[in-house]
Amino acid sequence: MNQRHYSIIFNTTTGARRSIRINNPNPDLLREDIAAAVDVIIDNDVFDQTDNGSLSYLNRMELTVIERTAVL
Repeated sequence: MNQRHYSIIFNTTTGARRSIRINNPNPDLLREDIAAAVDVIIDNDVFDQTDNGSLSYLNRMELTVIERTAVL
């Protein structure tokens, strides 16, 4: 059984980092569609800006795949 998630890390205007995790992403999405969705997140600044500033740009995005094999 495999589990997948995207980790999306943003830099903020104050130099802090903010992140979100998206579980079970759709593997059929095109990179252009993913990039457009990330741009929407930045444009709409979905995080509270009080302590860490507003979203500035994408730092990195990673796909993590966890594979588990039952032994017993």
